[in-house]
Amino acid sequence: MGSSASTWLGLSILSALFLTTYGGCQFPASWTGRWFQGGEGLTYINSTYIGSKGECVQNQGDKYITYEKTEKCYRCIVINEKHPNVLQYKETLYCMDENSLEELCRNIFLETLFSLFRVEGAVPIPCPFRSPPFSFSYNGGKSDCIYPPSRADSCTDDSRLVFRYAACPDVLGSQSTVEEMLCLATWKDGSNKYLVAKMEHKLTMSDEEKYRCFIYDRINHSGGGTVYQIAQSGDATCNGIQNSVDGSKTMKLTRLETQHERCKFPAWVVDHHHWHSLDFAHSYHFSHKNATLRVTSDRAQTETRLICYKVISNTLTQFVLVAHVTTGCESGYVCMVFYQRDAHVIQVHRSNEKVQEPSEACSPGYLDMQNLPSPVTLVTASLPPLPCPNPGRYGILRPQTKTVMTIEVPTKQMVHCNEENAFDLLAIGCNSPPDTMEFHSTCPDEPSIGYSCHGSWAENSTTYVVVSPASRKSTDAKHYCFVFTQKLSQMTLHRVAESCFLPSHQITWSFNLTSVGKCTESSASKDYSNVIFPSVVCLVATTFLIITLR
Repeated sequence: MGSSASTWLGLSILSALFLTTYGGCQFPASWTGRWFQGGEGLTYINSTYIGSKGECVQNQGDKYITYEKTEKCYRCIVINEKHPNVLQYKETLYCMDENSLEELCRNIFLETLFSLFRVEGAVPIPCPFRSPPFSFSYNGGKSDCIYPPSRADSCTDDSRLVFRYAACPDVLGSQSTVEEMLCLATWKDGSNKYLVAKMEHKLTMSDEEKYRCFIYDRINHSGGGTVYQIAQSGDATCNGIQNSVDGSKTMKLTRLETQHERCKFPAWVVDHHHWHSLDFAHSYHFSHKNATLRVTSDRAQTETRLICYKVISNTLTQFVLVAHVTTGCESGYVCMVFYQRDAHVIQVHRSNEKVQEPSEACSPGYLDMQNLPSPVTLVTASLPPLPCPNPGRYGILRPQTKTVMTIEVPTKQMVHCNEENAFDLLAIGCNSPPDTMEFHSTCPDEPSIGYSCHGSWAENSTTYVVVSPASRKSTDAKHYCFVFTQKLSQMTLHRVAESCFLPSHQITWSFNLTSVGKCTESSASKDYSNVIFPSVVCLVATTFLIITLR
């Protein structure tokens, strides 16, 4: 028998002996996975094995006996789950010969406490420092950096908080930097409340630099505000901190007073808590307290949170406010203008640039509509049909710049029409109920199409109508905005996708219209001799050659 076979047989016999003695055991299934330990790196736990500690052979409560095959010895480990993302343990200083569990674990309470932080499947938690933003001072071991004050802001994800450190001229070692906290676990031991988080900034590269442990406490403030005292460990362990005022770094967070409790969005906005952009690419959700708006993008999978900060003006149809906006961990103040357009249609302007001073957000320069981006048109999830404006029958005109005559050619080919030349008559509100627009066509390739009206409003000589196709093609949008502009006796119709705004790159087609009668008049009896229809005639059996005379 070779030497390797002899070694394998010997280990098998030894394994059988200690398993017979102790009977074997298992770690909780929820512990399975990769964990990080400060100073040691990654370790792996499965049902019977824990990293370099060996194989579980016996346990009683939180005490586990493991066997190290290489050293052929045993050790006692006391493991406590502080949170699904944090395990803490103590172990015997030396690996010893076989002995009873009581003997092996006798003096373990004197040993060092180690912490394991879950790497695989660690689900973040909401940070315990509620209702940011905060102003804070900090001490990195020299003295308190109080002025200028530093600031801690929320992120759209409640499990993140961003710390913006200011450099104090009179404090050696203080520096201006930004650090992001990802909260992973909280628990309480005695009177101490613990937090484990990953701290990330431009200089942190490894998990050894990112994992930190905190003790925090909410303290009473003479002014009645919310204050948190926090102590941070100096490495990726929970050692070296005993309370919330003694750590490698300490911070005092004071909640900044905000006005959003007294600032709410108008009733005509929050009567419907859910809104969508016209193309349904963005969702707008107002909180039940009517002070917070969350905007989610289905395409980019992003979320923006806006909190009403201060009302600038409020009328029956227009609402101007300063809002605190957060996207990711970037935040600031913006100016917003809401317009009530119809029962199920509103529009929103929002300034592009975030400012850090709320007083600057809605300054006269920002309220100048030339400096604001295009308004976003919002509709409710369910849009009931409503009467269409400008009811009547309209001929569809196109400008003629060339003289056109047609010569019949005896062929069996067919001229195919399209939306640009197919329609010759528009009937608005001529059905009962009067909530549809119908484009009529004489082309067999382009049958008549209809749209349902859902809301409208007028500004000067322009009328806007939110519509949806009665029968959608694959290329059709879910909703369109029809924009009617009146100049003298002629009306122009633009079909716009995604919003209700002119001029717009979203215009899909435009028609010139002229009135040819009321809905009650028969189109058959109306004289259309002065109406210039499209210069393409559609026939089934024959086609025409179009000759242009110059």
